[in-house]
Amino acid sequence: MASFNRSTVTSSDVRSANPDERETLLEHDSDPDEDMIFNRSSVSSDDVEVHRKIDSVKVQIREVTEVMRDNVQRVLERGERLEDLQMASDRLNIAGNEFRDAAKKAQRRAWIQNIKSRALVVGITIIIILCIIVLDIVVLYLVVK
Repeated sequence: MASFNRSTVTSSDVRSANPDERETLLEHDSDPDEDMIFNRSSVSSDDVEVHRKIDSVKVQIREVTEVMRDNVQRVLERGERLEDLQMASDRLNIAGNEFRDAAKKAQRRAWIQNIKSRALVVGITIIIILCIIVLDIVVLYLVVK
């Protein structure tokens, strides 16, 4: 039995196939509603035109069904991609928060270091001024004596 791609199945393929092959060509899902449509009993063998139209409709229904399955599959894949994007966004958000916290800590350390260096400069300046004042007082005391 030859295998056919669903998009290459024509109504002549369906008409020329035996019942088992026709079932394979149409890939019947045995849905109860479809069973009623696809397995309608033939009234007479003279209704070839009616059967050809029915077969054509069956092929069209199969094509539409396949398109819908493809669309559903694409929607599912899109949902998976959206979930992946959401996870990546969450990771970036966490990394951004960690970076912000590290930047704040570094800024605090730099500020404290700046305050320490200013205090050191002010302290040294005060010591120098005190030394000058003490030396002036000692020199004055020695001169007055």
